[in-house]
Amino acid sequence: MVKRLLPLALFAFSLHAQESFIALKYGLTSLNNDGVDFNNNSFEADLTVNGNYNILPRLGLAYVSIDEKGESVSSLLQLTAEGLYDVEIESPLTPYLFGGGGYEHVSNARKDFDSQFFIDAGAGVRYPLNDQLKLVSELKTLYMLGGNNQDSELVWYIGLGMPIGSSEVAYRDSDGDGVLDSADACPNTPYNTSVDSRGCPIKAYEITADSDHDAVPDNLDSCPHTPVDTPVDINGCPIAPQHTAHNEAKIKKTVVKDSDGDGIEDRLDKCPNTPKGFSVTSSGCPVKKRLEVHFDADSAVVTFASRPKIRAFADYIKHYPNAYITVVGYTDTSGSREKNRILSQKRAQNVRRLLIEFGLKPSHIDAIGKGELNPIAPNDTPEGREKNRRIEVIIH
Repeated sequence: MVKRLLPLALFAFSLHAQESFIALKYGLTSLNNDGVDFNNNSFEADLTVNGNYNILPRLGLAYVSIDEKGESVSSLLQLTAEGLYDVEIESPLTPYLFGGGGYEHVSNARKDFDSQFFIDAGAGVRYPLNDQLKLVSELKTLYMLGGNNQDSELVWYIGLGMPIGSSEVAYRDSDGDGVLDSADACPNTPYNTSVDSRGCPIKAYEITADSDHDAVPDNLDSCPHTPVDTPVDINGCPIAPQHTAHNEAKIKKTVVKDSDGDGIEDRLDKCPNTPKGFSVTSSGCPVKKRLEVHFDADSAVVTFASRPKIRAFADYIKHYPNAYITVVGYTDTSGSREKNRILSQKRAQNVRRLLIEFGLKPSHIDAIGKGELNPIAPNDTPEGREKNRRIEVIIH
């Protein structure tokens, strides 16, 4: 059995998935069903793979040393498959819950203490010691399914965890476009080029933002700062009024109605209830919005004050079930460029998880981090840096 378990475990730990996290832990196991008696040394290694899901898959391999004082059992080897859920709080500590099952191989098994399957559950915390290393502690219980006299176990662990490989590998973005190499369909895009969620340059005719809401997209607008409700020509420039009695009567007769105030009159607006703050296409449908999501400096935890705004955005998107969303995270210029991009990726992923929690489809949401690219304010003042620590959502 051990020979069959080890190749599977080694294969699991050789995975090099994006944001995979490995932990090595030492603990004490209690096998006493009549009380808690932590007198068995335990060692465990586990791998958690972050695939942008709420429940993260985790594989574990544990060794428990047994001293039965003259009886036969000498050790336990446990292989587990679990799901792990991070509990988001405004603290450096990250609490988490987990549960699953596995198989326990008993060395030198005896009657009423033999190899068997089990289910397990528990809770733990992670605390960052630096950018890479985290202190891990957890408590879990195992319930055996084989009918042995030893029908439960309790184990407490403490150890260290870190991403597999270096952050440069796990988060590598060779062309600096905000899309990781592992997901980049166009890996050699020139620096500071606008790209889509696949990492490919956005063609001019695909850029449909309309900053001054004059129904002429920015990429075709020769006068991009026209005041709202100003008549414009095909190039987006104001039309000089001709003050004749006939024209004035015609203007008075023409009533332009724009119920949602997005710059597109109702008769041309295919999305007539767009909330304020969105950039829209010439048909009035949203393409990009800056979400008022706030983060502390050097933190990826979404503040509680920001959650209602994310929920409101999710409630709006539910009216468009076929919409696809890209959550884009940005930072200020404090720290290194690579560290900022990793931080912005984590911020975007946390917002994505909340959108899923509030009812949007996981398959319809991508998350990318662009670090300090595309600032909307100067980075030489605290106010400007705060504005640049932002989240934008692009609707496709």
